[in-house]
Amino acid sequence: MNAAVALSPVAELNDPTQAPTFPGATIVLDADGRVIRSWLGPASPVASCEGTIFGALDLDDTSPEAARVQLVLASAIGGMAGAWSVFAADAPTMLVKRDNSVLTSFWQPVVRRGWIVAVAGFVVAGAPPRLEADDPVERNRICVDALGLLDECDACVRHLRADGTARHAVHRMFRAVHTIKGSTRGTQLRSICELAHAAEESLEILRRKDEPASLEELSQLEADLRRLRTAVVQARPRGETDDAMTELLAECRSAILDLRVAVARLADGDAGAIPAATRAVDRIGRAADRAKLRALRIQCTAAHNTLMMLGDDSMEKDLVAEVWALLDHVDLYGEVYRELSASDAGPSLLVTLSSWMDAPEADGDATSHDTLLDMLTKAGVPSLVDAFTASDAYASRRALGLLADAQAMFEPARPRDDASLRFERAQRDLLDALDALARDVPPAQLSDARAIVQRLVWTPLSVVGRRLSRMTRTLGAELGKTVSAEIDVGDILVAPEIGRVVGEILVHAVRNAADHGIEAAGERTAAGKEPAGTIWVTAQERGDRVVLTVRDDGRGLDLDKIRRVAAAKGLLDSTAVSDEEAIDVLFAPGFSTSSVVTAVSGRGVGMDVIRSLAEEQGGSVTLASQPGRGTTLTLELPVAPV
Repeated sequence: MNAAVALSPVAELNDPTQAPTFPGATIVLDADGRVIRSWLGPASPVASCEGTIFGALDLDDTSPEAARVQLVLASAIGGMAGAWSVFAADAPTMLVKRDNSVLTSFWQPVVRRGWIVAVAGFVVAGAPPRLEADDPVERNRICVDALGLLDECDACVRHLRADGTARHAVHRMFRAVHTIKGSTRGTQLRSICELAHAAEESLEILRRKDEPASLEELSQLEADLRRLRTAVVQARPRGETDDAMTELLAECRSAILDLRVAVARLADGDAGAIPAATRAVDRIGRAADRAKLRALRIQCTAAHNTLMMLGDDSMEKDLVAEVWALLDHVDLYGEVYRELSASDAGPSLLVTLSSWMDAPEADGDATSHDTLLDMLTKAGVPSLVDAFTASDAYASRRALGLLADAQAMFEPARPRDDASLRFERAQRDLLDALDALARDVPPAQLSDARAIVQRLVWTPLSVVGRRLSRMTRTLGAELGKTVSAEIDVGDILVAPEIGRVVGEILVHAVRNAADHGIEAAGERTAAGKEPAGTIWVTAQERGDRVVLTVRDDGRGLDLDKIRRVAAAKGLLDSTAVSDEEAIDVLFAPGFSTSSVVTAVSGRGVGMDVIRSLAEEQGGSVTLASQPGRGTTLTLELPVAPV
C-alpha cells in the first residue's frame, strides 16, 4: 500500500502541505484510537490533539459512545472501502465529555488502494443538528426525485459497460448521487444519505482513473446503486402511494377478467372473441409499459401477434395456448408479489437474485439454478419455485421473465390521488378538445387558451424555497456556523422539468455558499460582521425566462488561491490570469480548493453541476464576488423546456 488514492477525508495523509478546511477538529486515528495526525480549525473544541482520541477530547473511555468509537476503528481499519457504510452504522454522532458537555462528530475513512487504512473524525462543539420533523409529502417528493436520478445512473452504468472511457457518464452519476446526498441531509432519511456517500466512494475511484473502468469496479458501483435504490423505495411513505405491481393489478383487473372470458371462447373455437381478447391484451400491455415491466410487456406483444394470426380459418390450439400463457404470466407475478410482500426477505430478495443470476459461476460451485431454488424455498416463495421446476416450457419462461422484472415490480408508482396526476389528466382532455376545435377554428384564436392549458401542470418555486430553508439550518449546524436563508421566489410558476432542475441547482449553490462562503462566527466577528451569516435566494420572471440569484455575505472568493490550485492541477497555464478566467475554473468538473472531503463538500461537484444543468436547459450561469463581502451566483433559465 504505497501510492495512495485517498477517497475521503484526507487528500494525502502524509503531506504536510495539505490542511483540511473543516472548522472544528479533524483527527485521523489508527485502530487503537491513537491520533496519527490532526488539524484544528477556528471552531475546534480543543486546543491540541495528542495521544488517544479519548484523552485528546477528554472523553470517558468507558462510556457507550467511546465503545462505539472503538468498535468502528477496530472493525473498519483493514477492511474494504466498499464496506464503510456497514462500519459507519456503529459510529456515534454525539460524544459526551467528562464534564458532560456535548460534541458532535462525523466519521469518514482514509482509503488507499481500496482498503481503509485509518479513520478520520470531524468534531465540533455542541449537540448534533436536529433533524427536521418528518413530512410525508416532502419525503415522497425527495424519494421521487432520487429515483429519477438513479434511473439516470443506471443508464450511465450501461453506457460505461459499453464504453469504459465514457468520462461524462461518470461525472453525471457523481453529480446525481451528490444531489441525492444533499437533498436527504438533515431529514429522517439518514440511511439514504449514508448510502449515497458510499456510492460516491465507488464513483470517486472511477473519477480519478485515466484508464477504463474495470468489470469489478462497475460491479461494485452497481451494487452500491442497488442498495441505494432499495433504501429509497423502502423510504417512500406507505399509504401515500402504491408500488408498480399493485398499480398494475388494480388497473388491469377488468382487462384480466375480460381476457379470461375471451380466451375461454377462443378455446371453444369462437373467432368472434378475438377483438375483445386483443383489446384486453393491449390494455395489459400499456399498463406493463407504464410500470416498466418489460418482460411482461414482451409477453403482451407476443400474445397480440398471436391473436393477429387467429381467425375463422385458423384457431389452432397451440396459438390459443400462447394467448393463455399471458394470463398465467400475470397470475405468477401476482402470486410472487403477494408471497414476497409477506416474506421476511422482502422485495429486495428478487432484485438481489436477478443480479446474482447474471454473474459468472465459479468452478466447483453449485449451479446457479440449484442454489437459486434453495434460496427461494428458504425465503418462502413457492410459486416461483414451482415455475422453475415445472415441465411446462411456458412456466420456465414466466419465471425468468419475472426475475428480469423483479426490481421494477416493487418500484413506487405515482400516487393515484396525486393532485398533479389529476391535473395532467385534465390537461390531456383539454388539449384533445382544443385539437378538435382546431378543425373549425383558426389556430391563432386558440393560442391563448392553449398556453393556459399548458401551464396547468406547472409548479411553484416556493416548494424549492421550503426545502432550502431546512437544508441551510442543517448545514450550519454541521459546519459549526450560524447560517440563515432568506428565500423570496414570489409566486413564479415553471414547467415541472425546469422546477426539478432549479431545485437541483439551488441545492448545490446553497451548500457551496454555506460551506465555502460563510465564515465561522469568530472569523466574522473579527471582520466586523454579525456572527450569523445569511444566504439570500431570489427569483424574478422576465418574459419567458426566470432569473435566480444566490447571494451570501461571506468571505468572497479567494482568487489567488484559485489561481494557485488551478495552475497546480494543470487547469491554468499560469497564475497570471484575469479574475474572470480564475472564476471560470470553478466550473471545471472535479475542481475544488478544499484539501479535505467532508460529509458536506470537497469533491468539486457543486459548480460543475450548476453550469451543466443550466446549459442543458438552454440557460446560463454567472458568478461575481467581492473580497470580504460575499459572492453572488446568477442563474437564468427558460420557464419551460426549449
